Amino acid sequence: MQDINFLQKLKIWLRVYQRIRFFKRMYPLSAIIADIFLFPLDYFFNRRRITAVRNVTLAITHRCNMRCAMCYFNKKLDIECDLPLSLYKRVIDSVKKSRPCIILSGGEPFLHPHLINMVDYAKSLGLAVQIFTNGTLITPSLTEALVKAKLDYINFSLLGNEVSHSLVTNTPDAYGRFINNLEYFAARRQGTKIILNYTITPDGIKDIGHALKLAMRYKLDGLRIQHYNFLSPSDFRKQAGRMEAVFQAGPLVNEIEGPKEFNNLAAEVIDFKKRLSRDSKGIPIQWAPDLSNAEIRNWYSDEEFNTGRKCLFPWRGILVDADGKIYPCSKIYLPCGDIKKQDLFKAWNSQDMQKFRKSLKKNLFPACSRCCKL
Repeated sequence: MQDINFLQKLKIWLRVYQRIRFFKRMYPLSAIIADIFLFPLDYFFNRRRITAVRNVTLAITHRCNMRCAMCYFNKKLDIECDLPLSLYKRVIDSVKKSRPCIILSGGEPFLHPHLINMVDYAKSLGLAVQIFTNGTLITPSLTEALVKAKLDYINFSLLGNEVSHSLVTNTPDAYGRFINNLEYFAARRQGTKIILNYTITPDGIKDIGHALKLAMRYKLDGLRIQHYNFLSPSDFRKQAGRMEAVFQAGPLVNEIEGPKEFNNLAAEVIDFKKRLSRDSKGIPIQWAPDLSNAEIRNWYSDEEFNTGRKCLFPWRGILVDADGKIYPCSKIYLPCGDIKKQDLFKAWNSQDMQKFRKSLKKNLFPACSRCCKL
């Protein structure tokens, strides 16, 4: 782990704060102020029962109509599984006192038959709701229903331009459907915020400027650029060793292996970042994570990502899978509980979750090394 000085730590925390405030409806200032006092108690007292959840991510389905080249979820997409609406409501009822934001993902959430009911239910309890989608299955009637339900945020995921987007998604007509639905939703959004989410990939990096053009053309509410997530062969081996030592389990990791040749990925990302700060013209920008140029060069290399950053997600974020199981995060699939059989917070505070948090405090798991939450 890299040793970092006070000024570097301060810069990292400033970037984390800016990233959180990018979604103001989801992370209000009141919650941030409360956590200034509450979070240290939950972080440093490992056996304390944590109930202050800020983010509940539900992978409501394992199904998807695409097979994106960089998707770490590919192994599960052939296993048809939808989170039952009754189980979803039980989750929302359990967390509503904390007033967390609700993030609906998948798979592709628009394949879930009860997506609108899920949004309606959370909104009826005054919770902020966000959807991550590939944008190809949003019909006019679904658009109108979501706007009527006062959906807070919808993230359209882009992977290239008119040519490369469909190539990266391995879906010939993906871009055409994406752009038609984005245009339709943008014209009728009312109070719903539209975020364009661009995931960097080796095949899509040269077309990253297309994301800014679309954000400006449709006057979108933000552009979120997600760094390419991958693990090196060394990371996989180290992850297996760490999980065996701590949990006597296999690597249990959802991630893809990085490319053998990185070419000029880092240089292209740094160049775009420089141009973006000049050309964004009022479009709010979020990098996930927000890296310095030195960190970008390290990230897009075959070396271990050397960082002094911490991951705080397991202390404030709950991940519920479509099968009802609780996992520490979307990258490490260590089953820590099952909401079909137990109370949500009992699962989230299980012995395995406490052990995971304790180990994570010491240093990041190898599978954490290139994660958008850092």
